[in-house]
Amino acid sequence: MRDIVALSKVYAINIMSNKFAFVYNLLLPIIYFIYRNVTLTASTNNFSAATTETIGNFWAYIIFVTILNNVVVSLIVQREQGFYKQMLFVVGSKLKIITAVFLVQLAIICIELSIFNILVMIVVHQLSFKLLFAGLVVALLSALPVTLVGSVLLIFKIKIESVNILLGIILFGLFFIMSVPTSDSINGLVNLLNPLSFVTEMSLQVQNILFNMGSVNVGIWIQMLIVSVFYAIIGIYSISKFSVNAIADRV
Repeated sequence: MRDIVALSKVYAINIMSNKFAFVYNLLLPIIYFIYRNVTLTASTNNFSAATTETIGNFWAYIIFVTILNNVVVSLIVQREQGFYKQMLFVVGSKLKIITAVFLVQLAIICIELSIFNILVMIVVHQLSFKLLFAGLVVALLSALPVTLVGSVLLIFKIKIESVNILLGIILFGLFFIMSVPTSDSINGLVNLLNPLSFVTEMSLQVQNILFNMGSVNVGIWIQMLIVSVFYAIIGIYSISKFSVNAIADRV
């Protein structure tokens, strides 16, 4: 535990110096949200269905991109630069390193969502502590499963030069899949296999519980639990196969 705390401090200091990640993960979606939703309104007592869905989509982007950029891609870059191998030699466990990276980014995600939600409240002219709480709940529930499924990238031979290109392709592909109309026969579990759809659905369900007097869709939560277990299996396997040695040294 002491090693994880020490590592977390190191990664927290490092992430504070990465201004580009902040712009890409939070500032761009904030600008786009303002541009697209300057006329967004909320009802007197709670947020409308349209508002809830819009918020869920932006939460999904912030959570997924932060994890992909600052956890998965960060680990790949550390491996290629030899930093990961040094840290592994010091602490003796890849799980401690990954846990430290994840915990720091989970805190960053909570901060990013809180900032974004404050902006939403300003735009819709409504103060809602429920919205702030909902954002934190979604972050805590979805960050680990998304990190685990995103860890599948750790087992591929990816060079630093290719990381940004790959990130763009993945985001474009997942957003495109979300936008494609689907029939009832391929809804449910299949849709939730897309991490963006997974986080969006969880956002909608959490907000529904908080804003609609505890209304719970048990079927959807069971589906999300099944997908989370599937993500966990992928993540455990991928992390176990994550190589210490840089790809550049082997090609």
